[in-house]
Amino acid sequence: MYSRLACTALAAATAVTGLAGCSASSSPSTATALAGTCLTSQAAPLAVAVGVRSNVPTTKFPAAVGALLQTTADAGKQISLVRIDGQPKIFSPPTFSTTDQNGPARSRDINEYLNRNVNPILHDQVHAQVAQADVLTALSLAASATGPDGNIILIDSGLQTVAPLNYQQAGMMMAPPSDVVAFLRKQNLIPDLKGRHVLLSGFGYTAPPQPVLNEAQRDSIISQWEAIVQAGGGCASVDPTGNTAAAVPGLPAVAVAKPPPPVVFSNCGTIVLSDAGSVGFVRGKATFRDPSSAQATLRQLGSKLKQGSEHITIIGSTSSEGGDTVNDPLSRQRAGAVAGILTSMGIPSSRMTTVGDGSHWPGRVNDTGPGGVLLPAQAEQNRVVVVQLPRCA
Repeated sequence: MYSRLACTALAAATAVTGLAGCSASSSPSTATALAGTCLTSQAAPLAVAVGVRSNVPTTKFPAAVGALLQTTADAGKQISLVRIDGQPKIFSPPTFSTTDQNGPARSRDINEYLNRNVNPILHDQVHAQVAQADVLTALSLAASATGPDGNIILIDSGLQTVAPLNYQQAGMMMAPPSDVVAFLRKQNLIPDLKGRHVLLSGFGYTAPPQPVLNEAQRDSIISQWEAIVQAGGGCASVDPTGNTAAAVPGLPAVAVAKPPPPVVFSNCGTIVLSDAGSVGFVRGKATFRDPSSAQATLRQLGSKLKQGSEHITIIGSTSSEGGDTVNDPLSRQRAGAVAGILTSMGIPSSRMTTVGDGSHWPGRVNDTGPGGVLLPAQAEQNRVVVVQLPRCA
């Protein structure tokens, strides 16, 4: 959808594509660059938050950045650049002004302004200086810099590694967006984005040592951040362009957020089918989120079960929200959904017992924080279906 600008290339060491100083003839029109986004073409402040950091591919800017740098400068509105790292920092160069009113002279002055005031920041200062990544604070800084009706472009993988959204926590990557929003809202941590227009770019794309994320994991991260933006009163759009480039070397370390591990099947012991994996359910229902993926995974389990004739117990577990009245039948129905797939694969129903433990399964973790707030990562860890086979010898 978006082309990469290549008009004024910065030095290779900057690890960002040159954006400022493009001539009108070499830049895409603003309308073309903003197509498919909710960014406004009206005169408005612009904030670009950039994650030039470890574990994130070398920055690939959407065309909207170059187009809006030009139009924002031309309108005399504030351009702000935000560094995304463990302690995000905002840079606010002076606004553009000129006495030239004719087209070519004004365009030349804008290019000189951008090359003098914006490129130096992109060249060095947006590179991470502090370990870890705090994307939420960077978004808050961008929101404060633009004000209502402003444009914000957030370029990062979205994998924050510090509280309150620590993607190192098991379950966080696939937590329902509504859980994430409720958790942040309970602590008054939703950024004030009323009237802001936000574009998320690069979200879900990573660079080693951060493992590659699959499509479901990328979609979950994007959905979480879209929900945060919308909860703050902003409009959210997504740049779907992939980015598989290597990370810029030599920057401060960022912790790895491990994706949910694949299920290992055996014909003995306990097998945990996590909601964060392929056998996940639609929120509040016993319907598989991705039926084809669930069947493919359960087919592997069925193959193992066909090697024996032992009785198995299938236990459904939920998070603590909703109470026993909701969770007990829901967990039982989810266990039954797994058993139903196995039955369709030739496993006799007489070999299986289904149980709904709700929020009382012994292997669960505490998913409630101070004040009764539901902890998204821990709640997701508790949403599982457990298959108990005979104990391994």
